[in-house]
Amino acid sequence: MKRAAMLPPKTDPKWQRLTTNTSSIPVTNLVTQMLLTRLRIMNFEKSEARKQEVIDAAYDFFVKNESMVKSDIKLIFG
Repeated sequence: MKRAAMLPPKTDPKWQRLTTNTSSIPVTNLVTQMLLTRLRIMNFEKSEARKQEVIDAAYDFFVKNESMVKSDIKLIFG
């Protein structure tokens, strides 16, 4: 999957912060709010493999929906 222009690479520490602090991120779009809820549920298992799955799911979501959630991308990664 190609990287979206506004998104940092998956190796950026911002992805780890996003997936561990989902409840403190002020997003405006309902679909992003739903994603953060999904990530919280996925994050109950604390293994390294699971952490990468959570990052992959978040990354894939933002790549797929970049045009729809631009304002949230700026809030999270800006």
